[in-house]
Amino acid sequence: MRTLALLCPLAALIGCGGPSYYPVSGKVQFADGTPLAHGRIVVNFGNGLGGVGWLRSDGSFQLGTHSPTDGIPPGTYKVAIDNAVTPTPAGYDPKFVAKPLIHPRYADPETSGIAFEVPKDREWNITVEKP
Repeated sequence: MRTLALLCPLAALIGCGGPSYYPVSGKVQFADGTPLAHGRIVVNFGNGLGGVGWLRSDGSFQLGTHSPTDGIPPGTYKVAIDNAVTPTPAGYDPKFVAKPLIHPRYADPETSGIAFEVPKDREWNITVEKP
């Protein structure tokens, strides 16, 4: 019993009783069903902390805080999508200019119009518009 009394304060100190994280995944696509294959989903938790999910070629993603798949804490989040530009071609091309794949409003969580509540919403299906 004495060992347990010593371990409980230690567990609280190192964060064993910290916030729960919920797995969040989803897909980003255009109205015609074509996936957005480049970019990332970004949520801000406040205090400079947040979660990120990189888009795969089929538009799917998993959102993570410390790793790509560990999930995010409960809360209501405004969502941004950034880095959604044409991919850089292989090799160096000094004339290459990346072009946006989606409307610029999605890069800012205040103007994106995308919001979800976790843990209630854990499958995020997002439809975006072209620029």
